[in-house]
Amino acid sequence: MGRMPGSAVSLFDLDPSFAHLNHGGFGAVPCAVTEAAQRWRTESERNPHHFNRTVVHDEIAKARSVAAGFLHLAADEAALVRNVSEGVSTVLASLDLCDGDEIVLGAMVYGSVRIAVDHWCRRTGARVVEVPVALAATDAEITEAFSAATTARTRLVVVDQITSPTGMALPVADVSAAVRGANPDTAVLVDAAHVPGHIDTDPSALGADFWVGNFHKWAFAVRGTAALWASPRWRVALQPLVLSWATDEPFPVRFDHPGTLDYSGWLSLPAALEFFDRVGGWQQVRRNAELVRLGQQLVADRLGTGTEGLPRHPAPAMRLVRLPDGMLTSLSDVEILVRRLRVEHRVEAAPIWFDGQGYVRIGAQVYNSPDDYLRLAEALRAISR
Repeated sequence: MGRMPGSAVSLFDLDPSFAHLNHGGFGAVPCAVTEAAQRWRTESERNPHHFNRTVVHDEIAKARSVAAGFLHLAADEAALVRNVSEGVSTVLASLDLCDGDEIVLGAMVYGSVRIAVDHWCRRTGARVVEVPVALAATDAEITEAFSAATTARTRLVVVDQITSPTGMALPVADVSAAVRGANPDTAVLVDAAHVPGHIDTDPSALGADFWVGNFHKWAFAVRGTAALWASPRWRVALQPLVLSWATDEPFPVRFDHPGTLDYSGWLSLPAALEFFDRVGGWQQVRRNAELVRLGQQLVADRLGTGTEGLPRHPAPAMRLVRLPDGMLTSLSDVEILVRRLRVEHRVEAAPIWFDGQGYVRIGAQVYNSPDDYLRLAEALRAISR
């Protein structure tokens, strides 16, 4: 499986001397989307007063409508926010937590989400309940673990649709249903940071109360572009973190304009989704999935670590490879390995320390080829000698 005809690498500003295998980290913005964002910045400077008083509001509403449509939602069902961290903090700030309340998290929760939850628990007297999730757990085991952790005091359950550190696709609809069975009053928040452009999803069909996903990881948007969906029962209570002129407007309009900002990223979201379609859309995602599966096998074979015990349901375009024993011995080793891969071998990948074992998380995007995974394998072999 080679690169796309004409080499899609030329469609990005990526340094061609690197093997870029961590698309899930920060995404990559195509040249066409960068240019669209620049056109919006130029347009805003032609008449800043007119643009910021009049033009930007209608254009944000259009971009929001495009984002909602991509998620199979109506235009008034999703708000634009900057990222999942902002969306999670928005939900936490709207919950009115009290002393003794509980928030349930999976063990693979993303670090900034855990930081936000810890903050609100310290501030309100609520407490965190962590759900252990084994790397090779079945969907039934994962669902049961979240259900068992839900009690009469549980106000919120946070579940990842795709776990960031391990690239597991979790059964969020099953978890939502199980949580409802354990406590009908518990709200469910789906962290979908890796979902838009990666898994074709309708947030309203998952049985959750909140869903927030980044368009800047897998859907080619400018960083700082995400969507926050809320079920109808929560839309009145959900307020943006920054209160501005639209605070009294209904959801999602109250989120549209948190003051004077550079909105070119949001406004160029239609260009990002046009690019997604132009390079193959969901068919290209399926090609990425096959490429990363082959890449995982290639790297594991070269390292001699095999693929047993890895996630049963990996995300389509992200996979884990187990590192040789001793290559990582603690979390503090991760950044050292990141630097060695980058500086010594010009490879970008994501070493992971999870449950006492070292892994490397790899991804596949339209600009990758099998040679990139071979390069990673040889770099890891050289470092491990």
